[in-house]
Amino acid sequence: MTIDEYLDLNLLDELLENWSAATNMIAVALDDEGNFLSNKLGFSRDNIEAFSEDIEVEDVVVATVIGGPLDENDSEEHIEVAARLLVNSIQDLMERAYEKKELDEIQAGFTAKVNDAALLIKELSAKSQGLKKIENKQNILALNASIEAARAGEAGRGFTVVAHEFGSMAHESGVLNDAIQKTLRQLDESMRELGAE
Repeated sequence: MTIDEYLDLNLLDELLENWSAATNMIAVALDDEGNFLSNKLGFSRDNIEAFSEDIEVEDVVVATVIGGPLDENDSEEHIEVAARLLVNSIQDLMERAYEKKELDEIQAGFTAKVNDAALLIKELSAKSQGLKKIENKQNILALNASIEAARAGEAGRGFTVVAHEFGSMAHESGVLNDAIQKTLRQLDESMRELGAE
């Protein structure tokens, strides 16, 4: 990830401009390849470079801040304090911007996973409706088997057992499918609370 992918360069320019106005010094930020990240503000490396500090994000040098006083009479102590303040501010700005970008990416990944889970819940719900149809067919088969067993009388006693088993299977399927539907509704509600589409 490069700096311009996560850092608002306008904020960096504003920070440098405010610092320059407050200290009567000038500074610029360069990326890790030496390209200007900030406005040059009349900066010339040939005539002003009283300090140069690296900026690190996650232990990687991502930028360098260089600058110095516009007034040659500035004390070294004044230059050092002003430079430290600027470097710390830029360091903080870059770290916070990087962390925000990382969190945004994590959140986007999480949101995508939640949306994927919501789609799976809808798919399972549709398949559960198919189970309801099977349950209805089992009930019809159980009823038909009972009717045929009654018609056959004593000879249809074995058919009565089959009819009873079909009825039991239909009932158990219905109870299980109702439990699945209830769980899917709860999952769907949880997904909506998490912001799933």
